[in-house]
Amino acid sequence: MKQIIAIIRPKLYFKTKDALSENRFFAMSTKEVLGRGRKNVDFTANEGNINQKNIYNDTLIAKKMIEIIVRDNEVDKVVDIIMSVNKSNSNGDGKIFIIPVEDSIRIHTGEKGEEALM
Repeated sequence: MKQIIAIIRPKLYFKTKDALSENRFFAMSTKEVLGRGRKNVDFTANEGNINQKNIYNDTLIAKKMIEIIVRDNEVDKVVDIIMSVNKSNSNGDGKIFIIPVEDSIRIHTGEKGEEALM
């Protein structure tokens, strides 16, 4: 089993979730996170008066994190789905991490391993 952690642009979260669901990957955890890649983030924000612009140089930007536990033979499919929705060839598209999972246990039934994923 593997844990796939995808950090993506928030605006693509629902499209990513729908694409995963359409391919029968329903079970996932999500959260809002702050992060950054290799480059600092420069953006312009309007506050109050629409003509008054303030420039912010922040080291962190809002992202959405999706965590999914899958069987080893499902990793490539999930990664392909996430890539197809989120790849724009621009900085800030996100990251995908793949981490080994030693075991899983369904608390309700006591099922272990891949059976606990079903």
